[in-house]
Amino acid sequence: MIELKNVSLTFGHQTILEDVSWKLNDGERVAIVGKNGAGKSTLMKLMAGLILPDEGEISTTGKSTVGYLEQDVTLKPGRTVWEEALEGKDEILSLEREMRKYEEILSNLDGDSEDLDRRLNRYSQLQHEFEEKGGYKAESEAGAILSGLGFHKDRWEEPTENFSGGWQVRLHLAKLLLRGPDVLLLDEPTNYLDLENIQWVESFIREYPGVVALVSHDRALMNNVVNRVSEVSMKKIADYKGNYDFYLGERELRYELLENAAKNQQKKVRQTERFIERFKAKSTKASQARSRMKQLEKMEIIEMPREDAAVRVILPKVPRSGKEVVRIKEVSRTYEGRQIFEPFTGTFYRQDRIALVGENGAGKSTLMRAIAGQDDGFEGKVEIGTSVFPRYFAQDQIGSLVPEATVLAEAESEAPAEWVSRVRDFLGSFLFRGDDVFKKTTVLSGGEKSRLCLAKILCGTANLLLLDEPTNHLDLVTKERLLKALDQYEGTIVFVSHDRYFLRGLATRIIEIEDGVVNDYPWGYDDYLWWKTENSTEGTEA
Repeated sequence: MIELKNVSLTFGHQTILEDVSWKLNDGERVAIVGKNGAGKSTLMKLMAGLILPDEGEISTTGKSTVGYLEQDVTLKPGRTVWEEALEGKDEILSLEREMRKYEEILSNLDGDSEDLDRRLNRYSQLQHEFEEKGGYKAESEAGAILSGLGFHKDRWEEPTENFSGGWQVRLHLAKLLLRGPDVLLLDEPTNYLDLENIQWVESFIREYPGVVALVSHDRALMNNVVNRVSEVSMKKIADYKGNYDFYLGERELRYELLENAAKNQQKKVRQTERFIERFKAKSTKASQARSRMKQLEKMEIIEMPREDAAVRVILPKVPRSGKEVVRIKEVSRTYEGRQIFEPFTGTFYRQDRIALVGENGAGKSTLMRAIAGQDDGFEGKVEIGTSVFPRYFAQDQIGSLVPEATVLAEAESEAPAEWVSRVRDFLGSFLFRGDDVFKKTTVLSGGEKSRLCLAKILCGTANLLLLDEPTNHLDLVTKERLLKALDQYEGTIVFVSHDRYFLRGLATRIIEIEDGVVNDYPWGYDDYLWWKTENSTEGTEA
C-alpha cells in the first residue's frame, strides 16, 4: 500500500534514515517501535506526505487514501463535535441541516395549511437524497464512533473549542475512523483514553478493513492487534512477523547472533591487522599485506545497537505499617449538587495493590484525593492506620514543578531530612546524572518531568503510595522497570492507570466506580475482566 524505496532523511546533523527500503502491505497491522528519537513519528510523517525524503521515493498503491493521527492536534473553532466528525461529508451535512429546517417548519404548520403538501414533498425528496448518499449510514457510524471514544450524545452539538486538547485528539481520531482511509497511520492513538475507550479502539483496529500502522506505548494494544513489528534503529528498519511480545523475544535472539558475528569479525580484524603490521615491510609478503589492507578497507563493520541508559528503579526498604492501612467510612463526593459516587465503605490492608478503575469522570481521582487528604469537601471519613506514611502522586503532578527550580532542588524540596544526602544518587537511577541535576525543570521533556515527579514521590520511606496515572509520558522500558520495582515494594499501593499491562502486572484488588456506584473486587485485573464479561453475558441473556 505504501512503499519506501532507498529513502534517506537527515535533520540538521542527525541522519534519521539511510537508504531504507520498506513496505506496508495490504491487510497488515504494523507497530512501529524504537527508542525515543529513533524516528518513529518521522516515518509516520513521511508516509503521510507531510515531509519529503532527501533521497529515494515514497509511493502509494493506486488511489489509496491515507489518514494520519498526530500526537498533538488543535481543531479549528466554530464547528460542533458532530460537524467536525462528519468533516469531508459536506453534502450530507448540508442535506441534514436542510432536513432539520423542514422538520421545524412542518412542526409549526397547521394541518390544513396550503403549504403542507409542498413542504412534505420537499422533505420527502430530501430524505430520499439523504439516504441515497449514505447519510443515514454515515450518521449511524458517526454516532457509534463518537460514543466509542467517550463523547456523550448530549455534547455532540457543542463547539469543539469547549473541549481540552486531549478531547480534540479524540475527535480527530473519530473523524479519521469515520472517513475510513485505506491506510490508517496512528501516532499514540490511545493517549487520553480511558480503559473502555481503549478496548473499543482496539476492537475497531482489529476489524478495520484497511491497513493500520501505529506508534504506541500501550503494550497490551500491540500484543492484541498487530501482526508485524517494525523497529526503527540505527537509521534502518527491521521487521518482525508477530506481536510485541514475539518481537521482544525474537529481537533478543537477533541481537545475540549479531553480537557473536561482531565478536568474530573483530577477532578477524585484529588477526589481519597483526599480519599487515608484521609483513608489510617484508618484500616476500608485502603484496599479501597490501591485499589484506584492501580487504579491511572494504569490510563493512558490524555495528551493535547502542544501549541507551535505562531507568533503574530500586525502592528503599520501608517501615512496616499496621495491618489496616486505610479505613474508609461512607465516603462520597458531590459537585454542584450532583453526587459523583454513592457512599463507599472499605478497608485497605498492608501490601494491598489496589487499582481504581472506571470511565473518565467517574470519580477515581476524586476518591484518590480524599484518601490522600487533598480534598476537604467529601462526605464521610477517611482514617489512616497506625505507622502509615503516605505519599501522593497527582495526575497533574508535572504542573506542580517550579519552572525555575533545578532538578536537584525540586527533588530535595520534599525529601525527608534523613534522605537529603541521598537524593542525588536516587536521581541518578532516574537518569538525572552529572550536570543534569542542575537543569531547570522548565527545559525538561514530558518524559523527564514525569521521571522527576516519580523520583520525588518514591524518594523516602513512605509505606503507602497513592499514584494517579504514574505511567503517563513514560516510555515502555521505564514503565517495565517501574512495574518491577513496585511489584517488589513492601508497602501498600493504591493507583489509577489506563495501561492494561501495568494493571495486569500489579493489581491484586480492583475498586471500580461505575454509574456512581463503588464496587470492590478482591482479585486481580484478569479475573475482574472475566467476572465483568460473565455477568454482562448473563445480563444480556436474561
